[in-house]
Amino acid sequence: MVSVHHTRKTTSKHLRKMPYERCISPGSPVKGYFSQFIKYYRLIDLRFYIFAFMIRCILFCCLWSISIHTATAQSAKVDSLKSVLNTIPADADTARQHRRAQLMWSISTQYFRPLKDFEKCRQFGRGALNLYHQLQIPRGVAQSLSNIGFSYLYENRSPEAVDTLLQAYRVYEQLKDTAKMTYLISTVASHLYEMPEQVDLALAYARQCVDLSTRAQRLHGLCACSHLLGDLYDRTGQPDSAAYYVQNALALAEKAPNIPGIVPLYLTMARLAERKQQYGAEKSWLLKAEEAFRKYPEMVTAETELNLLLAMSRCLIQLGDWQNAAAWLARSGALIPQVKDKSYHERYYLDMSRLAEHQNNPAKALEYFKWHISARDSVQNLENTRRMTEIQVKHAFEQKRALEAAEQTRQLALKDAETRQQWWIFSAILVSLLVGSGFGFYTYRQKQERRRTELELASLRAQINPHFIFNCLNSIYRYTKERDTDTAVKYLQKFSQLLRLVLENSRTEKITLARDLEALQLYVDIESLRFKDKLHYQLHMDPDVDPSFLQVPGMLIQPHVENAIWHGLMHKKEGGNISVRISQPAEHVLRVEIEDNGVGRAAAEALESKSALRQKGLGQKITAERLKATGRLSFTETRDLFDEHGQPAGTLVIMELDLG
Repeated sequence: MVSVHHTRKTTSKHLRKMPYERCISPGSPVKGYFSQFIKYYRLIDLRFYIFAFMIRCILFCCLWSISIHTATAQSAKVDSLKSVLNTIPADADTARQHRRAQLMWSISTQYFRPLKDFEKCRQFGRGALNLYHQLQIPRGVAQSLSNIGFSYLYENRSPEAVDTLLQAYRVYEQLKDTAKMTYLISTVASHLYEMPEQVDLALAYARQCVDLSTRAQRLHGLCACSHLLGDLYDRTGQPDSAAYYVQNALALAEKAPNIPGIVPLYLTMARLAERKQQYGAEKSWLLKAEEAFRKYPEMVTAETELNLLLAMSRCLIQLGDWQNAAAWLARSGALIPQVKDKSYHERYYLDMSRLAEHQNNPAKALEYFKWHISARDSVQNLENTRRMTEIQVKHAFEQKRALEAAEQTRQLALKDAETRQQWWIFSAILVSLLVGSGFGFYTYRQKQERRRTELELASLRAQINPHFIFNCLNSIYRYTKERDTDTAVKYLQKFSQLLRLVLENSRTEKITLARDLEALQLYVDIESLRFKDKLHYQLHMDPDVDPSFLQVPGMLIQPHVENAIWHGLMHKKEGGNISVRISQPAEHVLRVEIEDNGVGRAAAEALESKSALRQKGLGQKITAERLKATGRLSFTETRDLFDEHGQPAGTLVIMELDLG
């Protein structure tokens, strides 16, 4: 009767409804369906939660009183430690320095744990760190770094926290303290777990934690690290690996009930079953989690309990058990105000909206869905704020490290300059004399080398131009002898143009690639007349190559084309093809490829006379010597080409020039 009266009063006054009543309107057809459940819940379950709430209030008051008393006592303890510290002089005595380091570390610890003054924690921690460094006490160094790193961690300053804790880890590694190593590396991995962009690094550290815990036979650490590793594998989409490590952790926790975290392990197994849409198995794991929660309530936080309730309600919704889902959601609603994490609110209001929709109450469904959207936006805003803060802190941390490194470098340079000033003066004088002598000798050698190169280039020009003109005149002579006047006239016109270009190009050491290609085109046209259009020539140039801008030595490509015609295609009755490809693989590198489908070098050597062999290599040899003399030729190669039957199919010449 009491519960009925209370229900009527709440409804008539439009006061706050119980969570499961929010989805039931007064005229809803499902209200009668839930009436017996409401009475039962109000008589039994509600009394239980009211009693639990009262107990919690009493405990909170007691703890609050104790915390005030403890804080006062801890503050007095810090003042006492400071007084003792001030009585010890900061001199060079090793024993006194050691005592000061111990006191500073104790003060840092007091500021960290009870007082939570993280700035002063770091201040005294750095003081202890410097003294322990001077005294060369590694364990003290590691302990000081741990205090500093955890103070950063509690302030969510991730870059500094991870960097400092890893420094402490490396010191403990030198001390071979496996227990401390496991604790620190698991802390770093757990922190990186909350950062999606660092999941790979978190995986590496979690694996390392599992290995360390296994070697040290630390069941607590092995259980926690295996659970963390399973969660990380689940996040990266590796369900089999996730299930393997979580089951290992669960086996350890079930063997040793005093190991904390068995409820989260059951929840993780339930989540893995949910991902596979195995809702029956998920429900079984959640029931086990509830049983463990009732058995070990002191090991479960409000967030873990709410996670259990929301997971069970969603599982029941998936199974179509809406009645029991409403009961679990009602229990969730009692805990929602106690949890500030909006992600739980987001889940709760979404499921309440689905429940209201199932109960044909669209107004409530829409209202809950709006609350769901609001909670989701809050979660996203918090995440964006966290990321922005993390970026800012990381940037500030990197700047700070750069400034510290620069300051250390400056201090070391000043100290070194003070102690070795005379030595540097003497060294500077000696180096100056050596550099002056070396520079003078280098300048003299450069002048001699430049003079020698100029003489060689003049000699090479004198050889290449008569050689080329001889070949052209020889071709014209053949047409005249054969009384082919029209062809001879065309040949003479093109030859005169070619001769003019050759003479103009010979005046300078380098010409544009466009002028060199123009001379090459005239030469190919002349040879095409001699071959009676049996010679086919193609020029392929990359769009990135600017021939009017690039400067190259004159007559660069022509000797190789000439060699391909006279000694590659001349022995083929049907003629052949010559392809010239020009590209620029790098800014200061020009690549030229000359390819023909002639008889190949081996067949040409077998067919030609010794005098022809000498003539064959002259143009190419002169070009190579010119390029080597100027230092422009960085690579050259001649390849024999073969068809699919292994028969000679031509020759490929590759040159790379340095344009710098």
